[in-house]
Amino acid sequence: MDEWRSRLRTVVDLWELTPEQASGIVDELEQHLEEEFAGLRGRLGEAAALDRIMKQVNDPALQTVAVRARHDPPVTVIASRANGSGWRGLIRDVRYGWRGLGRSPGTTAMAVIALALGIGLTTVMFSIIYGTLLRGLPFEEGDRIAGVMEANPSRGVDQQDLSMHDFFAYRDGQKSFDAFGAYLPMQTINISGDDHPERLDAARVTAEALTMTRVRPALGRLFHAEDEVTGTPWVAILSHSVWRDRYAGDSTVIGRVVRMNGQPATIIGVMPDGFGFPSSEKLWVPLRLDPSTAPWGSGQRVLAVGRLRKGVTFARANAELAGIASRIEGAHRQTNEGVRVLAQPYIRTVVRSQIYTLLYTMFGAVALVFLVACTNVANLLLGRAARRTKEVSIRVALGASRGAIARQFLVEALVLSSVSAAVGAIVAQAGILAFRASIADTQWPFWVDIRLYPQLFAFIALAALVACVVSGFLPAITASRSDVTELLKDESLGSSSRRGGRLSRGLVVFELALSSALLVVAALATKSVLNLRSLEPGFRTHDIMTGRVALRIRDHDQQAAFFDRMEQELAHLSGAASVSLSSGLPGSGWGEGVAAVEGHTYARTNDWPAVRSLAVTPGFFETFGVTVLRGRPIGAEDRIGSPPVAVVNQRFADENFRGSDPIGRRINIHPADTIPSWVTIVGVMPTLYASDPASQLDPWPAELVTAFDQTSHGAASIAVRTAGDPSSVTQPLRMVVASLDPDLPVYAFATMSDVLAQSRWYIRVFGGLFVVFGIVALALSSIGLYAVLSFSVSLREREMGIRMALGASVTDVIRLVFRDGAMQLGIGIAVGVTLGVSAARVARTVLFGVQATDPALIGVVIGTLAVAGFAACVAPAVRATRSDPVRSLRSE
Repeated sequence: MDEWRSRLRTVVDLWELTPEQASGIVDELEQHLEEEFAGLRGRLGEAAALDRIMKQVNDPALQTVAVRARHDPPVTVIASRANGSGWRGLIRDVRYGWRGLGRSPGTTAMAVIALALGIGLTTVMFSIIYGTLLRGLPFEEGDRIAGVMEANPSRGVDQQDLSMHDFFAYRDGQKSFDAFGAYLPMQTINISGDDHPERLDAARVTAEALTMTRVRPALGRLFHAEDEVTGTPWVAILSHSVWRDRYAGDSTVIGRVVRMNGQPATIIGVMPDGFGFPSSEKLWVPLRLDPSTAPWGSGQRVLAVGRLRKGVTFARANAELAGIASRIEGAHRQTNEGVRVLAQPYIRTVVRSQIYTLLYTMFGAVALVFLVACTNVANLLLGRAARRTKEVSIRVALGASRGAIARQFLVEALVLSSVSAAVGAIVAQAGILAFRASIADTQWPFWVDIRLYPQLFAFIALAALVACVVSGFLPAITASRSDVTELLKDESLGSSSRRGGRLSRGLVVFELALSSALLVVAALATKSVLNLRSLEPGFRTHDIMTGRVALRIRDHDQQAAFFDRMEQELAHLSGAASVSLSSGLPGSGWGEGVAAVEGHTYARTNDWPAVRSLAVTPGFFETFGVTVLRGRPIGAEDRIGSPPVAVVNQRFADENFRGSDPIGRRINIHPADTIPSWVTIVGVMPTLYASDPASQLDPWPAELVTAFDQTSHGAASIAVRTAGDPSSVTQPLRMVVASLDPDLPVYAFATMSDVLAQSRWYIRVFGGLFVVFGIVALALSSIGLYAVLSFSVSLREREMGIRMALGASVTDVIRLVFRDGAMQLGIGIAVGVTLGVSAARVARTVLFGVQATDPALIGVVIGTLAVAGFAACVAPAVRATRSDPVRSLRSE
């Protein structure tokens, strides 16, 4: 064995290496030969095995190649004599790949960081989609629960609830569902009689709507069919959280009688923790439908839900429902002509299509970040492969197949992506926790639970595999196609390196294009977030406390009298500067509809002007600081019996009266009704910021306010402007309402600033994600440009030296490097900005107050990319100027 090691060192000495290099290579070769010796000894015996190994060490061909390859230490010369098939070869490749990556810590670290960011951010976005849309309902066979909706394409209705008559016709005529129920979600019900009054989110459901979930109550029972019969005593089921918080988890709550909206009701059940079907309700009461009380097609409309029978597909169920719809249309053409019905997975029915578009657009954006990261790593590995072309050629000369060479590079990419996946999982967990914190104050459906599920680790593994293939394929192919003869004759890096350089430049252009597209969307999203933060709505938001009450009385006169008295009592609250009641709050709660101006003709109903409306008491203008520009505000004289009036905003006046005075003109605020609802314009106010910015791209829509006292209302929003801390009026406000009706709770307390912030949360959150994606993409593309220019300079180092030897100045050399970078930047930015503008139009849901083609923002993006790109050119340019002309001429 000593002779073996002695001869091995003699061979290595021929490479004229430094002692450190020689020591490392000898250790590598010894390890390989010891493994081979151990394998041969079992088959041939120790003497024969040692003789076989010594022949390898003494092989003249090996020594000849070693001499020709001096100054280029091939760390796997002997190992490459065998192609390393099977598990042993794969393990050897993994071990060598690990050691090889360790010899380039800078390149390895950059590659790991890039891939970890790409994998981590992609996993965060996929976890949001999985927890929201893909995981499904947390019920037994929850994927078989269907939502059933109607549409009427001939009337431009994409989706509508079912009339109660249609619901019963489908329920009684179908055979595809084990259960077929109906519900009204997101009702609110006052509960009182055993403690403080409280307003709870509730759902009115038929018995089958709950039993189809196959969730058993934690206490008591579910509804029975007889509970749905009009006139029977009311019953209710509590959520686990209400049972825990309101009743302290008392098991004797079953059978207790409480008051719901003033009516006695018996608690019959408590649902398990986390149950909130159909959305996120806390209380359930029976839905009582009596089709005999209304003509066909009128009366209560409901949402329908069913559980498919085993073996029945959605296609088969829809075919059956379509037949029923056709029969209904034939019998009731006046109300059901053109009505179509569709059953689809429940979540797909209740989640708006805009949410699907938004989430999958976000996933597409982060997938681009992932692709940028993979391209970046492919570029880094291409540069590393180019520097190893001599080693690869020696391995091929010693018998390694090109497949084995390609496999080695793919294994290195796999090792790299595996490490990146582990780091990416940590990045993903941190991102998911940050996202959960950002939405902590928002209300999501009960089935939404965003976390790092075990299934997501399979996604991370798949992402790592994709990263391995995308980032390792080109380096593997490039390295395996090395021309052995040319490279062994040439002391330079070789033609394959030059081909790799061209490929790297192409990848950088591709990477820059993707990054530019992302940066355009990120810049627009950033501007949207800034617009929201700096937005000064046309009304006061500070020093205002808001709340809401919902009456249990139904008589219109009694409702009006109650609200009159409540407003008078609230006006005398200590610390209250002014008080107003309204149907909703500015920033949240405006009604959306259309209006028709008297004297104007409209060819189609779609031509009616879109408006947002709010019914307000006279105190609205003082409380929210709204000044009327012309005419007068809503006044105390505007009550039931007086001519209905409205105040429109400047936007509505400009669009519909074109410079003429709108005061005294009439508009029909319900033009689709057979009886017109005419109101007279008495004033013009500034344009206010109305509501949910995603429901309309224009943040300044047409608005009008009507008199609260001229129509009946079962609920009202309260706004109290205070002289000090808004929260100081919360308890006195409760006491005033309790003095009028002890069973009436005040709920949804929030400052006006919080109300406005709540309506914008998703733009803030998802717009912020776009910003993160853009910043990461910019950083990765800058690193990629720097890497490829550095590699290009290393390929042309002697060329630069010769140029300087022949009289080129430092400025000329720098200009040459920057020209290379500028060409790649120019092409990448031009393509990327075009893609980005197109992508921004798709992502318009998270854009607020900004256009996709905003020239100023696009200019900023181009400028940012140019600065980042040219900054990446600086170091390679400086390095090029340090080329030694004398050494370059001597090498030639």
